Amino acid sequence: MKIKLWGVRGSIPTPLSSDSVRYKIKKALALASPDDIASEESVERFIDNLPFSLRGTYGGNTASLELITESGEIFIVDCGSGLRALGMELAKGDFGRGRGAASILLTHTHWDHIQGIPFFLPFFIKGNSFKIYSPFGDCRERIEYQQVFTHFPVNLDCMLATKEFITLERDSELYVRGVRIANKGMRHPGGSFGYRIEENGRAFIYTSDCEFNMEEMHDIDRYGSFFNNADAVVFDTQYTFDEFFNKIDWGHSPASIAIDIAARFKVKRLILFHHDPDYDDEKLDEVLSNAKAYMGINMREGGAPQLDIAYEGMVIDL
Repeated sequence: MKIKLWGVRGSIPTPLSSDSVRYKIKKALALASPDDIASEESVERFIDNLPFSLRGTYGGNTASLELITESGEIFIVDCGSGLRALGMELAKGDFGRGRGAASILLTHTHWDHIQGIPFFLPFFIKGNSFKIYSPFGDCRERIEYQQVFTHFPVNLDCMLATKEFITLERDSELYVRGVRIANKGMRHPGGSFGYRIEENGRAFIYTSDCEFNMEEMHDIDRYGSFFNNADAVVFDTQYTFDEFFNKIDWGHSPASIAIDIAARFKVKRLILFHHDPDYDDEKLDEVLSNAKAYMGINMREGGAPQLDIAYEGMVIDL
C-alpha cells in the first residue's frame, strides 16, 4: 500500500505568511557562498542541503491522507483542508469523469477533520461513488450541519456524487476487498477513533487526536492488539511534553509518549503528526530533533522505531 499525506496540521489551517517566506529567503541567503550560486546546478545542491524548514514547509493544511492498496482501492482518511488538493488531483483521472470510487474513514467530526468536504471536487461530480465510514451513528447529520445554508451555500445533497454513510461498530473490524480495517476508540473530547489498515501482511495505523495521559498509559496494554508490530504509525503529537501537562484533557499527546508506545509495541516507523498551529517550520525541526534526542537517551539500540515528522506530500510505501 502507498500512503500520501495531504494535510498534517491540527486545529486550524496555517498558511505561510509573506513575513515567513521573507525570513526563509533571508536566512538561506546568509548561508550561501558565491560558489553556491555560481550555476543552476550549484543552486540546486545548495537548496537540497538546507534544513527542511528553509527549503520548504511542513504545510498548513489540516488532517487528510490518501491510501492506495496494491489492488488499487482508494481510501481517504479524514477530510481536513488538505482534502481540497487531494480532490483536485483525483479529478485529473476517473473522478473527473464521474467514474471514481473510494472509501472515506473519519476519525471524528471536529472542524479540522471535516472542513475540506465542502471543497472536495469529486463530491460535485455525478457518477462518483463514496462509502463514508465512521463509528458515530449520526455522522451524516454532523456533515450536513456543516453545510446548512447559514454556513455554506451548497448543501450535501447538491453535491451529486453518491455518498453512502456506514456506521461502524466501535472497536470492531471490517474487510473491504481483502483489506482489514480495525477501529479503536481514543481519548479525546467528544470521542475519536484510530484506524489500523492491513493488507498482505503490512499494517498502517492512523491515530490522530488521541490523548495518552497517565491514566491511559497505566492501562496501555489494552491497545496492544491495535499497535502491535505495525509497519508505520501516523500519531498525534501536537504538544511538547511541558505543554501536555498544562493541557490535560485537551485531547492530544507529546512525541515522547508516542515514542514510548511505539517502542513498547514494536512499531517499525513512527511519524509525528497533527502539528500545533502555533508551530512554525523551525519549531517543527526542533520537535523532531528533541524527539530523536529523547529516543537516543531512553531507547535501547535495536528497540527504537524509525522516527519521522509528517509534512504535506510525504509518501509512505509499505
